[in-house]
Amino acid sequence: MSMTPDVDVIVAGGGIAGAATAAALQQLGYDVMVVEPGQHDERRLAGELFHPPGVSGLAELGLLPTLSEQPAATLSGFSVYCKEEHIRLPYDAVPNHGVRGLCLEHRLIRQRLLDAVTGLPNVVVKYGTRVVAIDQSNRSHVAVGVGNGKGAAVYHCRMLVIADGSPSRLARLAGIAVHQRRISTVWAYRIGTANLPQRDFGHVFVGAATPILLYPLSRDSARMLFDIPYRSGCRPTAADCVALAHELPDTLREEITHAIGTGHRMSVVTRATTTDHIACGRVVLVGDAGGCCHPLTATGMTMSVSDALLLRQAVAERSDNIPAALQLYERRRCWPQATRLVLADALRDAFCGTTPELRVVRGGILALWRDSAQTRSATVALLSTADGRPLALMRRILAVMVRGLIVHWRNPKPENKGIGVFVVARALLATFVRNIKQVLRGTTVVRYRPAGTAEHPRPLPAATHDA
Repeated sequence: MSMTPDVDVIVAGGGIAGAATAAALQQLGYDVMVVEPGQHDERRLAGELFHPPGVSGLAELGLLPTLSEQPAATLSGFSVYCKEEHIRLPYDAVPNHGVRGLCLEHRLIRQRLLDAVTGLPNVVVKYGTRVVAIDQSNRSHVAVGVGNGKGAAVYHCRMLVIADGSPSRLARLAGIAVHQRRISTVWAYRIGTANLPQRDFGHVFVGAATPILLYPLSRDSARMLFDIPYRSGCRPTAADCVALAHELPDTLREEITHAIGTGHRMSVVTRATTTDHIACGRVVLVGDAGGCCHPLTATGMTMSVSDALLLRQAVAERSDNIPAALQLYERRRCWPQATRLVLADALRDAFCGTTPELRVVRGGILALWRDSAQTRSATVALLSTADGRPLALMRRILAVMVRGLIVHWRNPKPENKGIGVFVVARALLATFVRNIKQVLRGTTVVRYRPAGTAEHPRPLPAATHDA
C-alpha cells in the first residue's frame, strides 16, 4: 500500500558527498533531510582538494562562495619532482578546465558546506543522529529508522541516499555487499609554505619507496603526506616518514624532519573499496560509500560532487520512477568510477613498484610527461576526472608502456641491465591485460536488484519519540 512520505529524500551523512547531494536534489524541488551523526573532524585526515571539475560543480550547486573564503588556497596544477628534474602538470593544459583547483582543511570544508546547505530552501539538517535501520518491504517508499542514542523515529521517504563514506556501514545494512583491500597508512604533517618550490602548485616527490604528496592548505600552511605501505604485523612509525623524506629538497627535508619530531600528525588507513552495485530499490550510494581508491590522485572529493550532479540529472530525467532513475545513475557512473579506480592503482604501482616492468613503466611516464604536451594534457584530464573514459586511460597506459620499452631498449638503467627486451615486453603485456580486466570488473553493472532482497534484513526499531 502506498503512503505519503514524511520527506522526499533522506541523505545519510553530511560530509562532502552528502552536502553536495542535498544541495543538488533540493534544486529539483525535493524536501531533503540530512542525517548527520557528527564527526571529530579535527582528528580526521580526509580529502582537502577539489580538482577543477569539482570546483565547477560546487559553483553549479551554489556552494563555491562559502568554500572560497579565506583561508582557502587555489591550485594551478601539480609539479612532479624526480631527483633534480621537475615536470609541471598544469590544470590549464586541459581546455575544459575553466577554473583552478581549490584546497582547504577538511574540517573547514565540512563545516562550511553543512552551514551552506542548512540555509538552503527545503533542506533540514538533523545533527547528532544516525540511520539505524532501513526497510524497503513496501516498494512505494523507504522506511528509515533514525536514532540519536536515546530513542529512534521512523521516517518514510521516496529515496534514501547513503553518503556515510568508506567502508559504508549503511550499504551493508541496505543489503549491498562491500569489498575492501587495505593498501597503506598515510601520515600527514602540517608545515609552512615558505619552502614550497611553487606555492600555487601541488607537489609530488618521486624517487623514494613511495611518492610524497604536498599541497597548500592556505596562504601560510601546507599538508605533506607520507604513504607507508601495509605490511602484515608491522605498524608504521615516524622513522618510516624520515626515511622517505630523504628524497626531499634540503630545506623541505629540514622543516618536515622537525615537524615529525614534534609528533603532531594526522593519519588514515587507506583502502580500495568496491561495492557489488550502487542502487538497490530506492536506496543509492554516493561518494566514497560507492567505492574509493588510494588518495594519490586526490579524486575523492571531486567525484563526490560529480556524483551529486549525476544523480540530480538522472532523477530529473526519470522523476516519475525513482528506482529507474537510480539504475540510470548507476549505469552512467560506472565508467568514470572504474577509470578513477584503475588510474589510482596503475599510478601507485608504477611509482612504488620494484619489478623491472614497473621500473620501465615509470621511465615511460616521466619521459612522456617531459617530452609530450599532448600526454601532459591527457594525463591532467584523467587525474582531474575531466576525462572519465576507460578507453582514454587504456590508450595512455599503452603509450607509456611502449615509450618505456623504447627507453629501456636504447639506454637501460643500471638496475635493468641484463634484462632482455622481450622479457620486459611480455611482463608489460601481462600488466596491460590485468588493467583491462580491472576496468571491466569495475564497469560490470549488476542486474537490477529489487528492494527487500537482503539476506538478513534488519528490522526497524520501535518508534519512541522524534529523534
